[in-house]
Amino acid sequence: MNQIMIRMTRIAITVVIVILAAIAVFKAWAFYTESPWTRDAKFTADVVAIAPDVSGLLSDVPIHDNQLVKKDQILFVIDRPRYQEALNQAEADVRYYQTLVAEKAKEAGRRVRLGVQAMSQEEIDQSSNVLATVRQQLAKAQSTRDLAKLDLERTVVRAPADGWVTNLNVHQGEFINRALVKKGTFYILAYMEETKLDGIKRGDRVEITPLGSNRILYGTVDSISAGVNNKSSTADSKGLATVDSNLEWVRLAQRVPVKILLDGNEQESPYPAGTTATVVVSNQQDVERKSSSPIVQLLHRLREFG
Repeated sequence: MNQIMIRMTRIAITVVIVILAAIAVFKAWAFYTESPWTRDAKFTADVVAIAPDVSGLLSDVPIHDNQLVKKDQILFVIDRPRYQEALNQAEADVRYYQTLVAEKAKEAGRRVRLGVQAMSQEEIDQSSNVLATVRQQLAKAQSTRDLAKLDLERTVVRAPADGWVTNLNVHQGEFINRALVKKGTFYILAYMEETKLDGIKRGDRVEITPLGSNRILYGTVDSISAGVNNKSSTADSKGLATVDSNLEWVRLAQRVPVKILLDGNEQESPYPAGTTATVVVSNQQDVERKSSSPIVQLLHRLREFG
């Protein structure tokens, strides 16, 4: 009798273990196939192209690669002596025409006062016309001077915003065209399968695990992309739709970008733009911040492999 009870107990325990294992496998399968998560996510940031308004070779590069710079901080100086010389020449031209205008104005005024009793009307009109021409030349010289002054100011290239100047492999004597990654503009683009979009809405909280890291960042769903490129349909030369007639047996779910805003404190030490992360979206409006246990950290690392 005791042996029968022992055997029945073993069978019951085995059945319970099998049921629990089946439930665990089903939940894991449901999580990996239906829950809104992806390991195809990228850190992204606003990037400002830095291109000088004036041409010339670099004469000074006071910063180094990937340096965090402040708004209006000097980044480069471009051939300043040449533009300073152009401004000096323009200012000299303005002074010359100012002197010439004063001289011609006196001459024209004197002839007008003398009148036709002392000279012909043609000479009086000619003097006035010369004065008008010289004044136009002065205005043109002043415009050239103002432009030269603006060009001189633009030889000093300043940071348009706080951020990092990256890929700065330039030196004195070279031309520049570089980019600045703006500070405080980092966000996540998570490429979610279309089958998981129903479980995502604006305001949902998100856990973000950078690839190869146990650190968990937090953010909020901002928006879902309104459209993606349709590779199965193109337009011909007359504007008619060309639809691919081949239908694949295995239809892969289309991935749609979901924009996720990082929490403010996560902006202080962001990961480089373009690096990869795993994203898990919670249907809750708030996700409690807590330290992860070793098991949770292991699960986060396993997500990276699918």
